[in-house]
Amino acid sequence: MNAIGIDVGTTGLKAVAVSSGGEILREKTARYPTRLAGLGAEQDARAWWRAAREALPEVAGGEPVSGVAVTCQAPTLVCVDGDFEPLGAALTWIDRRAHREAEEIAGAVAPTRNPPDPYFATGKLLWLARNRPEELENARAVLCANGFVIGQLTGEASLDETTAGLFQGWDGAFDPALPGLVPLDLLPPVRPAMEIAGEVSRSAAEATGLPEGTPVAHGGIDAVGAALEAGIFGPGDGLVEMTGFSTVVITAARRGTRVPGMIHTRHGAGGNDLILAAMVTAGAVTEWGMRLTGFENPAAFDGNVSKEAAGRGRPGRLLMVPALAGERTPTWDATARGAVVGLDLDADAADLAVAIYEGTALGLADNFGRMQEVLGDLRPVRSVGGGSKSEIWTRIKADVLGVPVTVPRLGHGAAAGAAMLAGMATGLWPDEESARALVAGEGRAFEPDPKMTEKYARRLDLYRELQSMLPPITRGLQATGEEQTARWTD
Repeated sequence: MNAIGIDVGTTGLKAVAVSSGGEILREKTARYPTRLAGLGAEQDARAWWRAAREALPEVAGGEPVSGVAVTCQAPTLVCVDGDFEPLGAALTWIDRRAHREAEEIAGAVAPTRNPPDPYFATGKLLWLARNRPEELENARAVLCANGFVIGQLTGEASLDETTAGLFQGWDGAFDPALPGLVPLDLLPPVRPAMEIAGEVSRSAAEATGLPEGTPVAHGGIDAVGAALEAGIFGPGDGLVEMTGFSTVVITAARRGTRVPGMIHTRHGAGGNDLILAAMVTAGAVTEWGMRLTGFENPAAFDGNVSKEAAGRGRPGRLLMVPALAGERTPTWDATARGAVVGLDLDADAADLAVAIYEGTALGLADNFGRMQEVLGDLRPVRSVGGGSKSEIWTRIKADVLGVPVTVPRLGHGAAAGAAMLAGMATGLWPDEESARALVAGEGRAFEPDPKMTEKYARRLDLYRELQSMLPPITRGLQATGEEQTARWTD
């Protein structure tokens, strides 16, 4: 008997089968594109289901399945009809067009732990109501990304409490002022992450290879999966950074804890909250760097970072602020853009590669320090997701943070954690102790170099200074430049 986790990520869907002993049996990823235009970022929700139909038959493997859970990029919204067909493009979490709506909602509701920002889903929902009203008029429901895939699997509408926590004005319940402003009636009832949403239908079983009748849990945001895989069930369990398209820094805290400028939501396990720091682009910046510089794959990119760092030393010659698509924590600037300084005629592709790894690590350190000011010591620090596969990147992160960074035994990110959530929901792992045993022990470990940490501390001061200088320059560029043409990007 095994459990299957599905993560509907920003660049692709990943499915993982985990044995009762905690071993990864099979995994598969299927990618899909994003449509970018100015502050807009949309996806075709049907691509998520096509990716699930591509990945799941191989991962299911014709074996008995205890349960399935789905985690996802969040918050991402899509309107669906009575057959769970999308009525328009999904607004992804990257979409920042709802700035006016977020500010309007903030003026109507009681103060919340999360700041008013178009990242959060309530503003997106109000933006849809005002800009694409025909979709809501014909909608059976408005779903988030995991809810859409659960709908395809079970025929049931789903909204879990970890995703609901990313709706402005929700903290256990929606603020009473919201129903007169936002069409909340189209949202499914909010349910716990480990509650069963439904069972795999006959048609979904034929499409995916999952056994008909398999229980499907409501699941949660990708940060929940990453937290579980890293062994973060409650306060004192440390911190995990998950780098895929973005970087999310995750720790558990007592219910109601507030860290200024950070993201707050429910944990999928136990009665705790998750406190998140989140940079919009991190892994995405490395892919951008690969395209720009001509490195043919991540290994070549890594190799050039290692070669350049060994030849010229670290920190590198360039300094980068990697906010290439607006920023979440700590600045909450939807219009933010990045910068690279220190360029000269000797600068080459390898210098830029080093700057990308160091810039994203400095942004991580900026958030890490702000979280520690309130929460205290956050060790141990673990790294999961695609970024953790890079040894040089993880080593740079350890040096910049000044603390050891380890890669958990599983180390696969949200999808493996989703499988843990499925197994916990269906009794494959009946209690927290048995779930913790799955992730006991560490994988690769990276110790910081004290001399390097001291150098990076000075570089972090420069990073913060550069970051603070950019907003007026960026706004001036945006005011005088041409409107961005819509494009699809992998």
